[in-house]
Amino acid sequence: MEQEEEEKESKREWFVMRDLHRGHRAHLSYQLLAEKGYSTYTPTVKTIVRDKTRKAYIVERPYLPDLFFLNAQRSQLIALTNEPKCNFQFRYRYGVSPPAPMVVPDKQMDDFIRANKESEETRFFPVTDIPKSARNSPIRIIGGPLDGLEGLLLRTRGTKRKQLIIELPHFLAISVYVKDEYIEFL
Repeated sequence: MEQEEEEKESKREWFVMRDLHRGHRAHLSYQLLAEKGYSTYTPTVKTIVRDKTRKAYIVERPYLPDLFFLNAQRSQLIALTNEPKCNFQFRYRYGVSPPAPMVVPDKQMDDFIRANKESEETRFFPVTDIPKSARNSPIRIIGGPLDGLEGLLLRTRGTKRKQLIIELPHFLAISVYVKDEYIEFL
């Protein structure tokens, strides 16, 4: 039993974190941790921003300013959150006793990151908004920039475009458009 706990403590995991800066600073917690050498990720969306001369730029911004993911050992992260002036905290799962920090499996997190970076059009939504029709159609992408990604197929009535949904358990989902020739049903 002790050996399992030690192994769990030494294993690197993706933790779901909450940034307490909430966008009020020039550098958010995930940026500061990345500068310290930690592996961090935040889902981003492309938005149009205009400067003072009304010139438009496309900028990547965090989808949720207070959300980021941190890949670290649990013991290392607990020590980091106990430091003074720590501006982030764990996100916890509801309905679990004792409360446990939210952890995302490595494969799903890698697929989620790749889908967000490789696709031009992404859409984020809560896991509860995934249609039941998509739950019954697991797929894998063969070829193209999203090669090897696994998720759910979402068909939208009135359009020929199909979407791949990648879900982070109990939390967030991303959908990206995929071409028909790359879809393999599982």
